[in-house]
Amino acid sequence: MEKLLKDRVKEEQPRLTSLFEKVLVKNKLTHAYLMEAQEIDSVYEFSLWLAQSIFCEQKENGTPCGSCSTCQRVESLDFPDVTIIEPQGQTIKVDQIRDIKQTFIRSGMESRKKALIIKCAEKMTVSAANSLLKFIEEPDGTMHIFFLTNNSNKILPTIQSRCQQVYLHPIAKSALVLELMEESSLPKKQIELIVELSESKKKAVELSSDEWFNSARETVSKWFQYLDKKNALAFIYVQQHLVRLAKDKEQQFLILDILLNIYRLELKELIVSDSIAQEQYNSTIEKIIHARKKLEANVSFQNVCEQFVWQVLY
Repeated sequence: MEKLLKDRVKEEQPRLTSLFEKVLVKNKLTHAYLMEAQEIDSVYEFSLWLAQSIFCEQKENGTPCGSCSTCQRVESLDFPDVTIIEPQGQTIKVDQIRDIKQTFIRSGMESRKKALIIKCAEKMTVSAANSLLKFIEEPDGTMHIFFLTNNSNKILPTIQSRCQQVYLHPIAKSALVLELMEESSLPKKQIELIVELSESKKKAVELSSDEWFNSARETVSKWFQYLDKKNALAFIYVQQHLVRLAKDKEQQFLILDILLNIYRLELKELIVSDSIAQEQYNSTIEKIIHARKKLEANVSFQNVCEQFVWQVLY
């Protein structure tokens, strides 16, 4: 059973959730927030939780219950007094803001309040951003605006100065591993590797179900075994398997990143007294990083991998 939004938010942002719980219990939610996070989906969920807190009719100490009809409708974007704006193409245009402003002039359909969530707010055109200034400068107490971004430096200073700014820290990798272990039947080692290669839970879930990635992970794991045992088959393996698997630059970089993180995870598991193995693993990690730089310099993927294997074996 999927967790309630309030539980997901609390697990991913315990400190920030605790701070806002104190704000909500005092009914002190301000009218405009600029909310920044590396992953836009993370800050989007947090803004939906705050929107639930505005409209929930069964609040628990000021915070949304998460399970009532209103909370569920807010989360599923089926509540008329919560509006989401997203870029149309590459930008959020002034016409999008003007259309929303007309609805905001009227009172809410199911309550006096309204909430506006602007995703990727850094993509607002200057005219679109300026058209919102009056709403921010003259709040009427019934409207809340949440500007969501992964780069607040790209938001107009006039918007920044009129909002309370909030930064969401990335979810800890250890917490993400535990969360995915609860939701998945994958082995722990596999989950740890996926988490190391992901910047968010959404990306981790996508990778875990990606057919190409799972094939690449198995192929690179076999390559690691040959390399770890100094087996010359590691050299032949490049042409027979890796070159055929990696058809474009993105896939080629990902193969090296998979190998890099396999070594890093194995290094963590080495016993402290095994200094020779630690030194060898650290040396190989440096060689992978160097190989990655060669790939960035447009050396062919096959040459990069074969040179790397030669360095590791000899």
